Amino acid sequence: MDFAKYIARRVLQMIPVIIAVTIFNFLIINFAPGDPVTVLAGENATQEYMDELREAYGLNEPILVRLKLYMQKLLKGDLGVSYTYRQPVANIIKEKMKVTLMLVLLSEIATIVVGTALGALAARHEGKTLDNIISNVSMMLYCMPVYWLGMLLILFFAVKLQWLPSSGMYSFGSQKYSKSVDLIRHLILPSLTLFLVRLPTYIKLTRSTVVEVAQEDYINSARAIGYSEKDVYKKHALPNALLPTVTVAGMSLSTVFSGALLTETVFSWPGMGRMIFDGVASRDYPIIMGGFLVTTILVVVGSLITDLIYMYLDPRVVHS
Repeated sequence: MDFAKYIARRVLQMIPVIIAVTIFNFLIINFAPGDPVTVLAGENATQEYMDELREAYGLNEPILVRLKLYMQKLLKGDLGVSYTYRQPVANIIKEKMKVTLMLVLLSEIATIVVGTALGALAARHEGKTLDNIISNVSMMLYCMPVYWLGMLLILFFAVKLQWLPSSGMYSFGSQKYSKSVDLIRHLILPSLTLFLVRLPTYIKLTRSTVVEVAQEDYINSARAIGYSEKDVYKKHALPNALLPTVTVAGMSLSTVFSGALLTETVFSWPGMGRMIFDGVASRDYPIIMGGFLVTTILVVVGSLITDLIYMYLDPRVVHS
């Protein structure tokens, strides 16, 4: 099977998956407890006003009729209008996506690079002091809940030392820093939180795969030929141990937005995760379904990107 046919087949496989998950998300969200009209209307609203809201937002129609209308709008690229923002969901997601990408991509790239390097370093010194230090620190970080770690960083860097702001994207009423510098200062703590939370995954995965690969016959042959331990690990063991890491890195694209929910909530970062959280709290169905649709697309796209990287590292994948 050639490259073009393989890509075409994978893309065609993605379409029914996205459709099925979209329908499932719609049904789950609409069958969930809670009434968005009650949230929108307020506690003292009359029944007549609530009925008007239901009719205005199409919530008085049977669920299958609403599903049909929703799917028809999706085919036209219309994600609906948010109940709370009173704006098209597509426009809201576009703005929130930029903010979340700013936060997550920075931390994810740093995590992949540093985590892979530390994992390989620990594997090279397996059973020694350096390996024990890296493994124990990564285990400690792995056991920390993201919200707790975020609050610890706020307590230390924002409250005690007062080096960095504790929340938001920009400071209000302060001209001490330029806008870009102010943004970077607000970005440090949430990015550091995501970095520390994700770091143990790559350390543990890389270490275990490199240790396993290092026992293979071709690695022992490289040693017997006379290669130094550094070259053995750098040129032979590590490249062949990267496939599991590539899988995790590729699939992490699916959690770029939803995975940052707790971090964005702790630091009041106005991104996709916080948008979905607020949408759930206010029963804003279009916002929730739009956020889940983006996450669904990212899952299948992440899977495709992972396959493409696999093909680059191991061309035999195309023929499997």
